[in-house]
Amino acid sequence: MPQPQITFIEGQGGLGRPLETKDHVSGMVFYTATLPSGFSTTVREKTFYQTLDAVNAGIKNDHSDATAATATYLITTLGATGNTIELKVNDLNKATGATQTTSLGVYTKTALDTTIAIMGANIAALINSGTSTHGYTATFATATITITAPKNFGIFLNSGSPLSATIVGTIAGTITQFTGGVSSKLAIYYYHISEFFRINPKGYLHVGFYAVPTTYDFTEITTLQNFANGEIRQVGVYKDAVYATADMTAINVVCEANKAVKKPLIALYAGNIQATTDVATLTDISTLNAQNVTNVIGQDAGGYGNFLYKGNAKSISCLGTQLGVVSERKVSESIAWVEVGNVSNGVECEKIGFSNGQLFSAVTDATLDVINSFRHTYLRKFVGYAGSYFNDSHTATLSTSDYCQIENNRTIQKAERLLYARYMPKLNSPITFNQNGTLSDVTIGTFETIGNSALDEMVVAEELSARNVYINPLQNVL
Repeated sequence: MPQPQITFIEGQGGLGRPLETKDHVSGMVFYTATLPSGFSTTVREKTFYQTLDAVNAGIKNDHSDATAATATYLITTLGATGNTIELKVNDLNKATGATQTTSLGVYTKTALDTTIAIMGANIAALINSGTSTHGYTATFATATITITAPKNFGIFLNSGSPLSATIVGTIAGTITQFTGGVSSKLAIYYYHISEFFRINPKGYLHVGFYAVPTTYDFTEITTLQNFANGEIRQVGVYKDAVYATADMTAINVVCEANKAVKKPLIALYAGNIQATTDVATLTDISTLNAQNVTNVIGQDAGGYGNFLYKGNAKSISCLGTQLGVVSERKVSESIAWVEVGNVSNGVECEKIGFSNGQLFSAVTDATLDVINSFRHTYLRKFVGYAGSYFNDSHTATLSTSDYCQIENNRTIQKAERLLYARYMPKLNSPITFNQNGTLSDVTIGTFETIGNSALDEMVVAEELSARNVYINPLQNVL
């Protein structure tokens, strides 16, 4: 009998090896006037294999490109010893985007506060002592306390009356509300990239940053595809300018042009629909005949995506999440497959809505049926079933089209790529003819065998149910 010992069994698959095919190769197109630090006017494209690559290229989640909003409190009455003042801000929970009230501290006037200048400086010091907790800082000059908000609140504090003062006693002052906040763009780029890798950590992503055009024709998709040597299978296009149905037609033109030069890809489009009060009023896109394009109107409503939406007052969408799902799936699989389709991690995309700010739970079933029939894609819930899922894999074309779903387009595009690779060596090769100039049975058999062999790979991978390559025997190639 052997002596007792510890035995290690070495396994496979734990190192996150790259995926075998290139079906996961994806792209993202952003438009900006200010490039991340790792990009320049001569280096607008980079390839990322993990979120850290994006951080190293200057796409950070620190809101360093934002501008902090500021407000003031002008002390007009000193008050009496023992009086208290508490400055409070109605702001956002940084993890969920939910509104909350943040106290900047309660200051109690002491006998040593003999002047407004002394007391004001002490109140500012109290606020600064709590910066590590609430994020706000303060300065004091003459009789005015200037309060600076955290940068990551963006423009949220610029509207309404978020700053208030709760006073016990006769202390008095005048509030000037927050102004000047500017949102971070880098945080949005980071969000979509990190969401892509959250869903598909084995994928890789070509990212391009391009100048904001006067007219959007989306030819930048081709620029990014050329940078990737034609390997991109699906691309996400984020437009923080106003959504337009014509954009999908324009994107489809670009996709068709790439298909014509043997670099086919499908596109996910997310435009800014923040001004659309009700998603039920969105245009029916089933008549666009844009089979290569999917419109993304889903959005996180209780995680960091929601926080970004509140701080930007523009659609964030779930573009990165959806692109990750597309890239992770087999080409033949729907992104709406429930069994493997939960995109919630318990926080992000757990509470869901639309990219105009409407909550999924607040939209009636009848309205959901309408926007689904209009062929928009969004996140949904199922009664009694945990998680968040996509409603469908629509493309912007008629439901009767053979290419009305993402998976249909990805499948045929993969088949065409495989056939192209197999047939390319035969281009301009010798062939035999019948007496009338048509292809001989031998030639036809040879080419059909080559094609069927290529497509057999997809049959084995369960990406095709069956296959058959047909070569017209009546064609006169001479």
